[in-house]
Amino acid sequence: MSERLFVGASKTTITPEVGGNLMGYNPTTYSERVNDDLTATAYVFRQGETKALLVTVSLCVIGFDVNERIVTMLSEKFDIPKYNIILCATHTHSGPITKFQAGWGDCDYKYIDGIMIPGILKACEEAVGSMVPVKVGIGQGDSLVGCNRRELRADNTIALGQNPWAPLNKKMTVISFKNEEGTVIANIIHYGCHGTAAGNNKEVSRDWPGVMEDVLTRDTGAVSAFINGPQGDVGPRCTNGRTTGIGNINFALELGGYAARDAKTIFDSIRAYHDADLSVFGGFVAVPLDKRIPKAEAEEQLAPIKDKFINHEGGRRAYLEEVLESYENGYEDLAERQVQQTIIRIGDVAIVSFPFEMFTEIGMRIDTYCTDIPYVLSLSNANGSGNYFVTEDQICRGGYEVKMYSQAYVQPYAKGADFALVCNTLENLKKV
Repeated sequence: MSERLFVGASKTTITPEVGGNLMGYNPTTYSERVNDDLTATAYVFRQGETKALLVTVSLCVIGFDVNERIVTMLSEKFDIPKYNIILCATHTHSGPITKFQAGWGDCDYKYIDGIMIPGILKACEEAVGSMVPVKVGIGQGDSLVGCNRRELRADNTIALGQNPWAPLNKKMTVISFKNEEGTVIANIIHYGCHGTAAGNNKEVSRDWPGVMEDVLTRDTGAVSAFINGPQGDVGPRCTNGRTTGIGNINFALELGGYAARDAKTIFDSIRAYHDADLSVFGGFVAVPLDKRIPKAEAEEQLAPIKDKFINHEGGRRAYLEEVLESYENGYEDLAERQVQQTIIRIGDVAIVSFPFEMFTEIGMRIDTYCTDIPYVLSLSNANGSGNYFVTEDQICRGGYEVKMYSQAYVQPYAKGADFALVCNTLENLKKV
């Protein structure tokens, strides 16, 4: 190790005006008040000539177009390579719409340009201006805030609920940074779980992670923020037996209290802080694609839902229309999709971006199979959002996530797509 690791961190408010459309349930849910402020938190890392930037925003998802615009702006302003930047969303369903998705409402570009982007820029500027040499501490423990939400009913159907015997990654990880005086200046909390504890509520909120962030910030005196792991099939373990609170913000506050307890316990378990090396990988993973469904099949499926515009049916209608349009414009089937991936490695921990709502097992497999790096923290909804990414064994079960996965693009993913994603990510991890 020839040079010290420098880190800067800052958090700013990006709360929208009351009355906007909230993302994640339906296009008719509008905010009536603010429960807690939405935030943008920036962590900038530098060691020698190597620089990286991690930005986490308390929003549901960020569209690829918006992400590209922001990352390009940050790269040019702060002289950081684009592929050394991760912009991720915590996946709260109690924030504005920052990605267009047919059936779920229009993207709020007024909010994006007027509040979100200025807030991100401010956080990054302050983070860059606060960089100091640091040592790194890592703690990890179990949390039961989340529960697999693919409830298998007695009639062998899948519903959104709680499935206590299905996969769940209980690991919660806290990365902590101390300056030369021994003062904690920043913390990052990683866990995989949907931000749906409030459940189609009318309050702007960071949902359960907000309580956790605020408690760890208060108790440590340091900037603390949440980065969401593979959460496609994991929701908050609400005491109503579901993974949504059905319009009750109190479930988010309750679960946030449990998460705060777990995060603080894990932080307190950190016994040593060490110097750490910084390395970054920026590139792609290749994911195999299947062929489009036949034109006649698409026409047949579209006929009964051609006038549907809300939620699942609205999304399905838009997908089928896109398939039919592809047959008219000369589209040729591709063998694979190249998906951008950024990996920021800080000593014993690697933070890996995925632009999906990825099933929890995928992250667990990557972490387990990567034997050279002690902590591999996969992110969902990072550097864009390409819908759900499921494990192959769940496709036969169907359910909401599988439906969304199958219609995310004109060409659906091929058999073995999850295995390819894991294998290609493991190859990229060898490069940091």
